[in-house]
Amino acid sequence: MEKIKENIPFILLIIVMALFTLAFFVSETSFFKTEEISTYTFEEAVSMQVNNNTGDVKLAGNVTEYADENDIKEAMTMESSNNFQFLPLDSQSDAGEDELNKLLDGKGILEGTGAAFIEAEQKHNINALYLISHALLETGHGQSELASGIEVEGTTYYNFFGIGAFDHDAIAEGSSYAQEADWSTPDAAITGGAEFIRTNYLDNGQNTLYRMRWNPENPGTHLYATDIEWAEKIASIMNSYYNSLGLEYDELETENYNNDKQPD
Repeated sequence: MEKIKENIPFILLIIVMALFTLAFFVSETSFFKTEEISTYTFEEAVSMQVNNNTGDVKLAGNVTEYADENDIKEAMTMESSNNFQFLPLDSQSDAGEDELNKLLDGKGILEGTGAAFIEAEQKHNINALYLISHALLETGHGQSELASGIEVEGTTYYNFFGIGAFDHDAIAEGSSYAQEADWSTPDAAITGGAEFIRTNYLDNGQNTLYRMRWNPENPGTHLYATDIEWAEKIASIMNSYYNSLGLEYDELETENYNNDKQPD
């Protein structure tokens, strides 16, 4: 009995260390993690988006016009959205280079760039089919003036993701950003654009199209685009490519708003 009493401090120490180890394992292992949910309800997020003067627009035929509150709320409604708006973009597509090149056949400046999209996916852990879908939307399927290259002081620069291309002067500002980033080849524009999206959005917790467009953690701020249908358009392209290639996809991340929050 005396020997047991002498060992009690040691036994307690072992128990404490075991509990500490278990707590650390639970906190660091994704199996036990739950998705972080915004502190805002959906209605609060819509209100913040509307009141932050984000310049949201919609296309009415061939005319761009400002979106009103009902337009914005409808676009933000998750239940009517394509599932690919909620696909984690920090994932591998499992598509091969030849498959990507077939998708890019006839896509202007993007034709034959499958290897660059694969490199971007592997280097920055960002889904290649998302990158292609995004680039096709921003470049008019590889045909836009900015995508085709803008010559500045004898060097042609490319911008496939609309980075820095603000609506009021997209060509000048988009090419200026491409020059600053030294995107002087199509491949550089692809891998450089992927790095920009990884650093500024995915690493900021905006790892789905929905979060890039609406940012539920901080509604009305740090948004990738002004077109209220931007995320849905890219999601639709991705959806068609996944179907045509017969690819499976990861679980969706749909927990974006605090549905349990009680009204004030």
